[in-house]
Amino acid sequence: MKAFKTEICPTSSQIALIHQTCGNVRYIYNQFIQYNFERLEKKETVVSGYDYSKMINHDPNTPSWLKTVSSKALKQAIMNAHHAFQAYLKREKGKPRFKKKTGDNSFYLIGTSFKVERHRIFLPTLKWVRLKEYGYIPKDISSVTVSVKNGRYYISCLSKTETDERVATSGEGIGIDFGLKEQFITKEQTIPSVNKSKKIRRLEKKLRQKQRSLSRRYESNMTNKVYYKSGAKKGQLKSFEWKRPLHECKNLQKQQQVVNRLHERLTRIRTDYNRKGIQSILKRKPSFIVIEDLNVKGLMKNKHLSKAIAQAQWYQSRVFLQQQCEKLGIELRLAPRFYPSSKLCSHCGYKNVNLKLKDRSWECPDCHVVHDRDENAAINLERCPDYTVLTAV
Repeated sequence: MKAFKTEICPTSSQIALIHQTCGNVRYIYNQFIQYNFERLEKKETVVSGYDYSKMINHDPNTPSWLKTVSSKALKQAIMNAHHAFQAYLKREKGKPRFKKKTGDNSFYLIGTSFKVERHRIFLPTLKWVRLKEYGYIPKDISSVTVSVKNGRYYISCLSKTETDERVATSGEGIGIDFGLKEQFITKEQTIPSVNKSKKIRRLEKKLRQKQRSLSRRYESNMTNKVYYKSGAKKGQLKSFEWKRPLHECKNLQKQQQVVNRLHERLTRIRTDYNRKGIQSILKRKPSFIVIEDLNVKGLMKNKHLSKAIAQAQWYQSRVFLQQQCEKLGIELRLAPRFYPSSKLCSHCGYKNVNLKLKDRSWECPDCHVVHDRDENAAINLERCPDYTVLTAV
């Protein structure tokens, strides 16, 4: 199974139907959870998703507008709520939460009525929907998820095509050191960080301007402000009231959507850049790749580096690297968390215990070889004797 996600260009009537379907799916999901919680309070047995679906179909009090959208989307929403409730009863997960209007809306379609052409796709109820990217979606799809995010519309299709993409490896290994100024460092290749590029800096400047504009709109809608008069929070806002409910402030909502779209664009640029960097490393067809086990949670406590670490997307890069290694048949190894890759001399094996984080290059006292900190770490990671294999090759 393989997933394909792309943006769609629905018409105004299709947009209205998508939002209506998302609203109905959210409504039926919340109704199922509320109904079972009420039965639990009365110490009655929980109704399954199948029984609840039959019950609302034969109930004359069921709202008529529920039947104006795809029945398969409603059925899948009920089953999703059913699985969430069963996991809660088995104590595998926490208490199911109600879906909100403000969240990312989506609905799921399954069946055999899908038709795919080069520039459009046929979906139940929505009919033919135009694709933004031509020729990307395969024809043999089994299910589709339609989602709405920041005023844009996407479909995620699941295809049954299975292809063996394993490659003939070169027999050599690669150690990858993750960094901030340089995103990925290997023995033979260094990929700089995208966060220093002009494009990212220009978008971040625009984002700061839009955030200030949004903040002013929020402040203009506040009244009855009360501030802290003493203590560590002196001068900070303690409580306030809205002049108008936020859902009535249309201009504020538009400005919020502009900010959200800028955040999303920055995230996608970084993700795309990191994935292309990983792909360029994988083109060398190594037999194995060794990465370090970073304590990201601990590093995020550093207030000076936390923002840069979050923007580096180390975890997302590791997940993508693991997926690609499994697909290509490359062994991915994880070095121990406390393996001193930066402190070991890759030439003689001397351990420099006095090496500090600010030292970006150092000279070995034993063999007098000058090392670049990150490149030396990548070489030592490649030679790491103790590791954990992450991929099932």
